[in-house]
Amino acid sequence: MSLNSLTSKTTLSAGNTDYTIYSIPVAGRALGVDFARLPFSLKILLENLLRNEDGETVTREDINAFATWMKNKNE
Repeated sequence: MSLNSLTSKTTLSAGNTDYTIYSIPVAGRALGVDFARLPFSLKILLENLLRNEDGETVTREDINAFATWMKNKNE
């Protein structure tokens, strides 16, 4: 279960089924980073970090490091 420290957890409804997702745009706003142009493969890795944030294996610092890398690569 994710700690959801960026409050990115939301529900996506498709047909008659609801799915739990971790919104990359919501996480980006919380971190001050625009992830819109992030390659699809890195979006999958980021969503995996958000989904598995447990404070031990994946920490908020890990997610912050990803965001810092993203900010610095655009400079």
